[in-house]
Amino acid sequence: MKKTLLTIAATVGLATAASAGTITFDGYSHGDVISSLDLGGGVTAAVSADGNSRSSPDQAWIFDTSLSNTADPDLEGPFTTDGSVYDVYAGRALIVQENMHTPDDDGNGGIITFSFSQAISFLGFDFLDDETVTASDNNGNSITIGTPRGRAFDNYFTTSGDLGWANVTQLSFDFGHNSGAIDNLRFDIPQVPVPASLPLLLAGIGALGFAARRKAKTA
Repeated sequence: MKKTLLTIAATVGLATAASAGTITFDGYSHGDVISSLDLGGGVTAAVSADGNSRSSPDQAWIFDTSLSNTADPDLEGPFTTDGSVYDVYAGRALIVQENMHTPDDDGNGGIITFSFSQAISFLGFDFLDDETVTASDNNGNSITIGTPRGRAFDNYFTTSGDLGWANVTQLSFDFGHNSGAIDNLRFDIPQVPVPASLPLLLAGIGALGFAARRKAKTA
Protein backbone atom coordinates (compact mmCIF):
# COMPACT_ATOMS: atom_id res chain seq x y z
CA MET A 1 0.00 0.00 0.00
CA LYS A 2 1.41 3.33 -1.03
CA LYS A 3 1.56 5.98 1.68
CA THR A 4 1.25 9.68 0.91
CA LEU A 5 2.82 12.25 3.23
CA LEU A 6 1.27 15.74 3.01
CA THR A 7 2.77 18.77 4.73
CA ILE A 8 0.72 21.99 5.07
CA ALA A 9 2.68 25.20 5.64
CA ALA A 10 0.81 28.21 7.05
CA THR A 11 2.00 31.73 7.55
CA VAL A 12 0.35 33.66 10.37
CA GLY A 13 -0.65 37.20 9.48
CA LEU A 14 -3.25 39.37 7.78
CA ALA A 15 -3.55 40.15 4.11
CA THR A 16 -5.13 43.57 3.60
CA ALA A 17 -5.93 45.65 0.54
CA ALA A 18 -7.60 48.93 -0.32
CA SER A 19 -9.46 50.11 -3.39
CA ALA A 20 -8.53 53.70 -4.30
CA GLY A 21 -10.83 55.88 -6.35
CA THR A 22 -11.99 59.38 -7.21
CA ILE A 23 -15.53 60.69 -7.33
CA THR A 24 -15.82 62.86 -10.42
CA PHE A 25 -18.95 64.29 -11.99
CA ASP A 26 -17.94 64.47 -15.65
CA GLY A 27 -20.24 61.55 -16.51
CA TYR A 28 -23.29 63.66 -15.65
CA SER A 29 -25.05 66.47 -17.48
CA HIS A 30 -25.52 70.06 -16.37
CA GLY A 31 -28.57 70.22 -14.10
CA ASP A 32 -28.56 66.57 -13.06
CA VAL A 33 -29.70 66.03 -9.47
CA ILE A 34 -27.37 63.73 -7.50
CA SER A 35 -28.96 61.75 -4.67
CA SER A 36 -26.68 58.69 -4.62
CA LEU A 37 -23.30 57.55 -5.91
CA ASP A 38 -21.70 54.16 -6.52
CA LEU A 39 -18.09 54.16 -5.32
CA GLY A 40 -17.43 50.59 -6.44
CA GLY A 41 -16.62 47.59 -4.33
CA GLY A 42 -20.21 47.45 -3.12
CA VAL A 43 -19.94 50.85 -1.42
CA THR A 44 -22.55 53.55 -2.09
CA ALA A 45 -23.11 57.08 -0.85
CA ALA A 46 -26.39 58.85 -0.21
CA VAL A 47 -26.07 62.53 -1.17
CA SER A 48 -28.15 65.34 0.33
CA ALA A 49 -28.05 69.14 0.32
CA ASP A 50 -29.24 71.92 2.63
CA GLY A 51 -29.21 75.29 0.92
CA ASN A 52 -29.64 77.71 3.84
CA SER A 53 -32.54 79.12 1.90
CA ARG A 54 -36.32 79.36 1.89
CA SER A 55 -36.29 78.28 -1.73
CA SER A 56 -36.93 74.66 -2.57
CA PRO A 57 -36.08 72.04 -3.43
CA ASP A 58 -32.59 71.92 -1.91
CA GLN A 59 -30.55 69.61 -4.12
CA ALA A 60 -27.01 68.52 -4.90
CA TRP A 61 -26.80 69.63 -8.50
CA ILE A 62 -24.32 69.26 -11.39
CA PHE A 63 -22.84 72.50 -12.73
CA ASP A 64 -21.02 72.44 -16.08
CA THR A 65 -18.10 74.86 -15.66
CA SER A 66 -17.48 74.94 -19.41
CA LEU A 67 -20.68 76.96 -19.94
CA SER A 68 -20.78 80.74 -20.22
CA ASN A 69 -23.39 83.38 -19.47
CA THR A 70 -24.77 81.44 -16.52
CA ALA A 71 -26.10 83.06 -13.36
CA ASP A 72 -22.90 82.09 -11.52
CA PRO A 73 -19.93 83.47 -13.51
CA ASP A 74 -17.37 82.65 -10.79
CA LEU A 75 -18.05 78.96 -11.51
CA GLU A 76 -17.37 79.37 -15.21
CA GLY A 77 -13.95 78.15 -16.33
CA PRO A 78 -11.15 78.19 -17.04
CA PHE A 79 -9.79 78.46 -13.51
CA THR A 80 -6.54 79.57 -11.93
CA THR A 81 -4.41 78.09 -9.17
CA ASP A 82 -2.11 81.12 -8.82
CA GLY A 83 -4.36 84.09 -9.55
CA SER A 84 -2.66 84.94 -12.83
CA VAL A 85 -2.74 82.01 -15.28
CA TYR A 86 -6.20 80.69 -16.13
CA ASP A 87 -5.44 77.27 -17.55
CA VAL A 88 -7.44 74.76 -15.46
CA TYR A 89 -10.50 73.21 -17.10
CA ALA A 90 -12.59 71.52 -14.43
CA GLY A 91 -15.49 70.03 -16.39
CA ARG A 92 -18.53 69.34 -14.24
CA ALA A 93 -18.69 69.80 -10.46
CA LEU A 94 -21.23 69.54 -7.65
CA ILE A 95 -23.03 72.55 -6.15
CA VAL A 96 -25.92 73.24 -3.78
CA GLN A 97 -29.01 74.25 -5.75
CA GLU A 98 -32.01 75.95 -4.16
CA ASN A 99 -33.54 77.52 -7.25
CA MET A 100 -34.58 75.36 -10.19
CA HIS A 101 -35.16 78.36 -12.44
CA THR A 102 -31.50 79.19 -13.09
CA PRO A 103 -28.19 77.28 -13.17
CA ASP A 104 -27.13 79.17 -10.05
CA ASP A 105 -26.50 77.95 -6.53
CA ASP A 106 -28.35 81.05 -5.29
CA GLY A 107 -25.32 82.54 -3.54
CA ASN A 108 -26.53 81.13 -0.22
CA GLY A 109 -24.07 78.29 -0.05
CA GLY A 110 -25.28 75.54 2.22
CA ILE A 111 -24.05 72.03 2.97
CA ILE A 112 -23.60 68.92 0.83
CA THR A 113 -23.48 65.67 2.83
CA PHE A 114 -22.33 62.20 1.78
CA SER A 115 -23.42 59.22 3.90
CA PHE A 116 -21.45 56.08 3.03
CA SER A 117 -22.74 52.51 3.29
CA GLN A 118 -19.29 51.42 4.49
CA ALA A 119 -16.49 53.33 6.20
CA ILE A 120 -13.95 54.79 3.78
CA SER A 121 -10.67 56.67 4.06
CA PHE A 122 -11.02 60.22 2.74
CA LEU A 123 -7.89 61.51 0.98
CA GLY A 124 -8.82 64.93 -0.41
CA PHE A 125 -10.87 67.00 -2.82
CA ASP A 126 -10.93 70.02 -5.16
CA PHE A 127 -12.93 73.22 -4.72
CA LEU A 128 -13.96 75.86 -7.26
CA ASP A 129 -14.84 79.48 -6.56
CA ASP A 130 -13.60 82.70 -4.97
CA GLU A 131 -14.59 81.84 -1.41
CA THR A 132 -14.14 79.03 1.14
CA VAL A 133 -15.53 75.61 1.95
CA THR A 134 -15.01 73.48 5.05
CA ALA A 135 -14.94 69.69 4.80
CA SER A 136 -15.60 67.68 7.97
CA ASP A 137 -16.25 64.05 8.86
CA ASN A 138 -17.95 62.05 11.60
CA ASN A 139 -14.67 61.67 13.51
CA GLY A 140 -14.10 65.37 14.15
CA ASN A 141 -11.63 65.98 11.32
CA SER A 142 -12.02 69.21 9.33
CA ILE A 143 -10.19 71.31 6.79
CA THR A 144 -11.01 74.68 5.17
CA ILE A 145 -9.71 75.73 1.77
CA GLY A 146 -10.37 78.79 -0.39
CA THR A 147 -10.02 82.56 -0.06
CA PRO A 148 -12.01 85.26 1.76
CA ARG A 149 -15.23 86.22 0.02
CA GLY A 150 -14.96 88.43 -3.04
CA ARG A 151 -11.16 88.49 -3.34
CA ALA A 152 -10.98 86.99 -6.85
CA PHE A 153 -12.92 84.89 -9.32
CA ASP A 154 -12.46 81.53 -11.03
CA ASN A 155 -10.08 80.03 -8.48
CA TYR A 156 -9.23 76.34 -8.32
CA PHE A 157 -8.13 74.92 -4.97
CA THR A 158 -7.02 71.42 -4.02
CA THR A 159 -6.05 69.88 -0.70
CA SER A 160 -2.34 69.24 -0.31
CA GLY A 161 -1.27 65.60 0.07
CA ASP A 162 -3.48 62.81 1.38
CA LEU A 163 -5.71 63.81 4.29
CA GLY A 164 -5.87 60.18 5.42
CA TRP A 165 -9.13 60.51 7.36
CA ALA A 166 -9.94 56.92 8.33
CA ASN A 167 -13.28 55.27 9.15
CA VAL A 168 -15.35 57.98 7.52
CA THR A 169 -19.06 57.15 7.31
CA GLN A 170 -20.32 60.71 6.81
CA LEU A 171 -18.67 63.62 5.04
CA SER A 172 -19.97 67.19 4.82
CA PHE A 173 -18.92 70.21 2.76
CA ASP A 174 -20.08 73.49 4.29
CA PHE A 175 -20.12 76.55 2.00
CA GLY A 176 -21.41 78.81 4.77
CA HIS A 177 -23.40 81.53 3.02
CA ASN A 178 -21.13 81.54 -0.03
CA SER A 179 -21.31 79.82 -3.39
CA GLY A 180 -18.90 77.18 -4.62
CA ALA A 181 -18.49 73.72 -6.09
CA ILE A 182 -16.66 70.52 -5.11
CA ASP A 183 -15.01 67.99 -7.40
CA ASN A 184 -12.61 65.04 -7.46
CA LEU A 185 -13.31 63.54 -4.06
CA ARG A 186 -10.44 61.10 -3.45
CA PHE A 187 -10.87 58.05 -1.24
CA ASP A 188 -9.78 54.53 -0.32
CA ILE A 189 -12.21 51.72 0.46
CA PRO A 190 -10.59 49.49 3.11
CA GLN A 191 -11.12 45.80 2.48
CA VAL A 192 -11.98 43.32 5.24
CA PRO A 193 -8.70 41.75 6.43
CA VAL A 194 -8.27 38.10 5.47
CA PRO A 195 -5.90 35.83 7.47
CA ALA A 196 -2.91 35.16 5.25
CA SER A 197 -2.97 31.54 6.40
CA LEU A 198 -6.49 30.96 5.11
CA PRO A 199 -5.67 30.53 1.40
CA LEU A 200 -2.88 28.09 2.31
CA LEU A 201 -5.18 26.21 4.64
CA LEU A 202 -7.83 25.88 1.96
CA ALA A 203 -5.22 24.72 -0.51
CA GLY A 204 -4.02 22.14 2.01
CA ILE A 205 -7.53 20.84 2.58
CA GLY A 206 -7.97 20.50 -1.17
CA ALA A 207 -4.72 18.59 -1.42
CA LEU A 208 -5.82 16.27 1.37
CA GLY A 209 -9.00 15.51 -0.51
CA PHE A 210 -7.06 14.82 -3.67
CA ALA A 211 -4.68 12.51 -1.82
CA ALA A 212 -7.62 10.65 -0.22
CA ARG A 213 -9.18 10.08 -3.62
CA ARG A 214 -5.91 8.71 -5.01
CA LYS A 215 -5.56 6.45 -1.99
CA ALA A 216 -9.11 5.10 -2.50
CA LYS A 217 -8.36 4.30 -6.15
CA THR A 218 -5.15 2.43 -5.33
CA ALA A 219 -6.57 0.48 -2.33
